[in-house]
Amino acid sequence: MNVAFAILFSVFFFIISYPFAKNFQLNGYKILFQLKHYFSLPYEFKGKNKLVFTKRVVRLCVVYALILFALNLCLFVLIKIVWVPIILMIVEFVLLQALFLLVALILEPFEKLIKSCYIKKAKKILNKFKGTKIAITGSFGKSSTKSFLFNILKSRFKVLCTPKNFNTPMGLCRTARESLSDYYEVFIVEMGAKKRGDIKELMEMLKPKYGIMTAIGEQHLETFGDLENIKKTKFEMCEHMLKGGCVVFDCANDVTESLCQIYRGEKREVNKEKGFSYITNLKMSTSGCKFKLHLGCKDFDVKTKIIGKLLLNDLVAAASMAYLIGMDAKSIVDAMENIEPFPHRLQVIQTPYSTIIDDSYNSNYFGAEQALETLKMFKGKKIVITPGFVEQGAKQYEMNYKLGKLIAESCDEVIIMNKVNQTPIMKGILAGGKSEDKIYYAKTRQQQIELLQQLQEKGSVVLFENDLPDNFN
Repeated sequence: MNVAFAILFSVFFFIISYPFAKNFQLNGYKILFQLKHYFSLPYEFKGKNKLVFTKRVVRLCVVYALILFALNLCLFVLIKIVWVPIILMIVEFVLLQALFLLVALILEPFEKLIKSCYIKKAKKILNKFKGTKIAITGSFGKSSTKSFLFNILKSRFKVLCTPKNFNTPMGLCRTARESLSDYYEVFIVEMGAKKRGDIKELMEMLKPKYGIMTAIGEQHLETFGDLENIKKTKFEMCEHMLKGGCVVFDCANDVTESLCQIYRGEKREVNKEKGFSYITNLKMSTSGCKFKLHLGCKDFDVKTKIIGKLLLNDLVAAASMAYLIGMDAKSIVDAMENIEPFPHRLQVIQTPYSTIIDDSYNSNYFGAEQALETLKMFKGKKIVITPGFVEQGAKQYEMNYKLGKLIAESCDEVIIMNKVNQTPIMKGILAGGKSEDKIYYAKTRQQQIELLQQLQEKGSVVLFENDLPDNFN
């Protein structure tokens, strides 16, 4: 009977630990981060994110389940006084997340060993690859630049790029081990970072000759601390670039341009008048853009379905890299005109009842500014749905307050999702001149849907600006 009770309670505690495991995975398996936010992380079983049972998660769950069973077996079998196991079970329930993190801490050296083995195998594959390797980093626009470059190059080369948000060492490992082969001529790698040394680690794995530096700004300030650390981290790409290639800098961004000025290797300045490539005569509408592209020493009239100045900067950077590695300008322009807007990045979706602007993958102030400027071009009742920005450290309140002021200038009504940034966004909207009766709040997706159904009218334009994973309230 005691063993049965031990099994029963172990299974119960294991099941209710699901939110801890999901948050741990969404936080990038960072034990210290989860400890720091021990009492603020949401306890969420449902939501839009599900726990992905990777090999690491399976290992963690198995060891955690065994420790739970061993602990409960000791309580029910070894302790004979009835009320003592009950008290200890209550303590165990309260400290369940701490126990989960303790198991993760015990397994951490083993996980680091596994990671080093994966990286070692991936390095061999990457070193054998004879094609062109291109690194892309920056604070904003990495994914869109990668996608633009892939879509331009695929008409001329056999191209592979890291998928989705695979911008970490393990993401590069997985792509190299599962997909990279001699069949491909070009390999494009997006490089993300949250602390110093992250880009250096990726560069030492990839060893590319070509790189693109996109716009740089105050992103992930909670882990970087300040802009200076961000700049140094992003510049690690330049410091570890192999000779014989070239780095493209998006000089429309002041911080990126400042790094361009100190880089002594081969480089190209783009999105800058009289630079290697840039845009003039820009005409933007709700259906796309027309402009004159100056690429190399030639000019081209271009029409594209892409909307937004920042996205066009990313497109020009991608076109410049394609030109540098040998693609002819005419083919580049043809490819640019055929590129479709990417899902969730200022993607305009027409429905019979309303227009949806899906910018849910954007998570920075400059991108939000671009999206809200785009919203102004549309006619009809304008509604913004946003949870604001996270991981901004000491500047999080300020940036969400500024976002609120921008929103007030751009829309008729707004739905603020989640609690985390509710106050600064609301105060910013009020400071921007909107009345409080135009501001609505939603804690869940279902509440959001119900509010939107009430607020919408035929011809409405709805902007979804950013979307937070389940590890944020």
